[in-house]
Amino acid sequence: MKKLFLSMAFVLVAGGAFAQMDAVKNATKAGNKGDFATAESLIQQALNNPETANLADTWFAAGQIQQKKSAKQLENQVKRQNFDEAAMYDAALQMVKYFLKADELPDAKGKMNAFTSKMANAIKADKGNLINGGINMFNSSEEGTDAKALDFFGAYVDLANAPMFAKENLAVADTLMPTIAYYAALAGLRSENYPAVEKYAPMAQADKENGQNATEFLIEALKKQDKTDQMLSVLKDAINKFPSNQAFFANMIDYYSANEKYDDALAFADQQIAKDSGNFFFYYVKGYLYSLMKNDDKAIEQYEAAIQRNPEYAQAYSELGRAYVLKAQDFSATATTNINDPKYQEDAKTLRGLYEKAQPYYEKARQLAPDNTSLWKQGLSSVYYNLQMEDKYNEVMQAN
Repeated sequence: MKKLFLSMAFVLVAGGAFAQMDAVKNATKAGNKGDFATAESLIQQALNNPETANLADTWFAAGQIQQKKSAKQLENQVKRQNFDEAAMYDAALQMVKYFLKADELPDAKGKMNAFTSKMANAIKADKGNLINGGINMFNSSEEGTDAKALDFFGAYVDLANAPMFAKENLAVADTLMPTIAYYAALAGLRSENYPAVEKYAPMAQADKENGQNATEFLIEALKKQDKTDQMLSVLKDAINKFPSNQAFFANMIDYYSANEKYDDALAFADQQIAKDSGNFFFYYVKGYLYSLMKNDDKAIEQYEAAIQRNPEYAQAYSELGRAYVLKAQDFSATATTNINDPKYQEDAKTLRGLYEKAQPYYEKARQLAPDNTSLWKQGLSSVYYNLQMEDKYNEVMQAN
């Protein structure tokens, strides 16, 4: 009796499996006829069914349906008949995803890599649509397209690590890889998918045109994820690799100053100066640090050193003017306001002298950057007001 029961159970299970494989075959037939709605419905049932979900045959069939769907749109484009560009790219993306999954599984006979050669050839023939699909999403004004662009660009880059392409070493052989990795990292940053940025930016650093930008993306992603040690490591490497990129140096200083590690920041700035004593920006940053430390005299020394090396740097002139205004404000807080006090005239002269020192620096900042009023308008108006230069004060206040 038990043997009979077991035999009947086996027949039921096998019958269910055969039924699902029939669904896979029927899905394939519908796809071959161009009835993609039916094909997708049938294959989805097989993908969700535990009896066929772990077979390469099922995922291979699903990929073939998408391959034919994409090819049909290309045919429509050529014939100028009901062409749906987005549908063509989406089908290509789904094809790749299905084929990569199929390559991880055994077929119905238990054989691995049964469809690898066919799938690899299909992907290589159609992978350009992953790039085009990503670009199409980048150019779209709809919500959520950055995340969708990441799907396309990321799928292209992920091919470099796909087992079916292991022998081809796509990371090196495909010269587009670093560029597409850059776009994947950019899409990740724009969609605030920071793990994706962390994944794709390292490969993008090899891109000749965008390598520095990719490094900035990686630093930002690590910062957003509070991976401080990794961020600092990337920053230090970037500063050595791209010494002319001020953003990396400024990022490092921002980290130190935000955490009030001023001694470390100054030591780091000195290290950079030792490597390149002609770089005005390093001195400017030292001045900025001293300003944060409320040491205006040392800040002035560093800003002057920056100007000596770059007489056209408006920001340094602005900060010099600001340093003297701050000194004036500090002095004013302790100066006598009693006109009968013997020190009154002396204090008034000292105070005026500080504003007079600030004046030419703010005026120079205005001359160099007339449109950037944030560098000079507030400071210069304060100087003119305190020097009782009414006409100039009124003129500055009206400046846009």
